[in-house]
Amino acid sequence: MSAREFQVVGKSFPRKDAVARVTGKERYTVDISLPRMLHGRILASPYAHANVLSIDTSIAEAMGVTVITFSDIPKKRYNERIITIPPVLHKDHYVLADKVRRMGEAVAAVAAETEELAELAVRSIQVEYEVLPALVDVNEAMKPDAPKIYDTVMFGESEIAIENNIACTRDIDEGDLESAFTNADAFVQGTFTLPKVYHAQMETKSCVCRPEPDGGLTVWPTTQSIHNVRILLGEIFDIPLSKIDVRRVPIGGTFGSSIQ
Repeated sequence: MSAREFQVVGKSFPRKDAVARVTGKERYTVDISLPRMLHGRILASPYAHANVLSIDTSIAEAMGVTVITFSDIPKKRYNERIITIPPVLHKDHYVLADKVRRMGEAVAAVAAETEELAELAVRSIQVEYEVLPALVDVNEAMKPDAPKIYDTVMFGESEIAIENNIACTRDIDEGDLESAFTNADAFVQGTFTLPKVYHAQMETKSCVCRPEPDGGLTVWPTTQSIHNVRILLGEIFDIPLSKIDVRRVPIGGTFGSSIQ
């Protein structure tokens, strides 16, 4: 039997963006510059679990920058997962936190006229934390006496209480489990530990936003999911999707990490 000849399968095609990438002419998000553009920096928590007691931004503001914290943001929780369907998602995240639940969570943001000034200003912000016990083991986290990470989360538009740090469950019932165990030739049980893996793409994360005269936004993000970004922005800031334009920008490596 002769092999079937396909037009695409089994064929090699030249990359349309190959020349631009290898010559350094590709235009990524970080290359976008707008007139009178401000530059932002995020202040991240050094703790995995803590209450933010106070934030002193006076030194930063004396430099001529603008600083925002939890008190300045829309008090609307959202979900950071890959696909956004707001009415059926558990929402646990604010744009900026007053209680941090992971190391690196943002507690303040700075906007300045230069990158250097933004970096200098964000380093000057003083935060007083009440450090809380951190949970690093799933089984320990589900015990009744474990520290509570969340008291409540939003499910759609409803607020639900959290017990044993479990926000949602899903039961899957397929086949006869007991029979499968009974008739199995061998039964192996164990605990397996895997290392953390980061995708290690060359491009770092960045985003450019332009407020529009009609109250809308034009956004150039580092993402593979422009529609997801659009939905999230509309949900968080109460902007009609018709007024949000998320532009596709070439990605400098992702391996899945830029789907969000």
